[in-house]
Amino acid sequence: MIIVEKGASPLILCLPHSGVDIPPAIETRLSATGRLQADISWRLEKVLDIARELDATIIRSTISRYVIDVDQKGENPDEPMEAPFGPLCPTSTLDLKRIYKADEEPGFVEIDQRKLLFYFPFHNALEQEIGRLRKLHDQVVLFDCQSIRSRIRGFVEGELPVINIGTGEGSSCADGVKDAFAGSFAGLSGFSVSIDGQFKGGHILRRYADPLRGLHAMTLVIAQRVYLRHESPPFEPDKARIARLKTVLIDGFSKIIDWAKIDRTAQVCSSLQTAKQEGVCSSDNAGIDYIGPAETVAAKGNDEIFEAPLPSAG
Repeated sequence: MIIVEKGASPLILCLPHSGVDIPPAIETRLSATGRLQADISWRLEKVLDIARELDATIIRSTISRYVIDVDQKGENPDEPMEAPFGPLCPTSTLDLKRIYKADEEPGFVEIDQRKLLFYFPFHNALEQEIGRLRKLHDQVVLFDCQSIRSRIRGFVEGELPVINIGTGEGSSCADGVKDAFAGSFAGLSGFSVSIDGQFKGGHILRRYADPLRGLHAMTLVIAQRVYLRHESPPFEPDKARIARLKTVLIDGFSKIIDWAKIDRTAQVCSSLQTAKQEGVCSSDNAGIDYIGPAETVAAKGNDEIFEAPLPSAG
């Protein structure tokens, strides 16, 4: 299921890894480790429950990334791992523990089925919202919002900074977007910030970022210690920490909205062309490739829900 909260501001918050739903036919095949789902963006939807304050558009999948990772390429499930989170249908955790019981991993046919049920509808919903907002604004900013545990052996070196911003090493957005958002954390106690460190951006950023045509994208990865009581089951949220983080994020996102509402076309084109000449930026997107239809099953107010049937056993 894909949940869409429609807003009119030029801001899109995309949550690809906050879902916890696993179809029964898949859940019975998971190992005890897999059923814990330690690698998803636990409770992040509670942190980013700020659409109305910002008039932002929020898109999130309720399906676990252990079923399918919508922040990965959908074309070739057998290709090498893509940073930061591995293959399309993960078979191991970020610290390389088995997700499935022996001989229960999905094959190519099942992966194709999961793509049809969960992957294509998510991206189609995202593309529809991007298209809608680009008709309203010259500049639109897309955030790929995720969270993970602060320490993951073999995956995170030491302790992860609290705020991790990925811009494809400067190719996915104008400098003003990055600076406006990162600057909102300056001088705040408890908020360490990394830009294009371990997380430079996943598939969503690479697929949709097109700053020369007014579509800016950033990946935001939040260390879970800043809003959870414990980074382990049951991943209990901390109300006070969430409230503080919300306040800071609303300030940062508000600055992004203010930036985008000013006509900066000439400025963006100049900065990106300079980056391309220096070999930093290689963005030559000709637009968005539409990859599959999604069916609207229910709608209420400005919130739309896209749903597909769950796969059967076998």
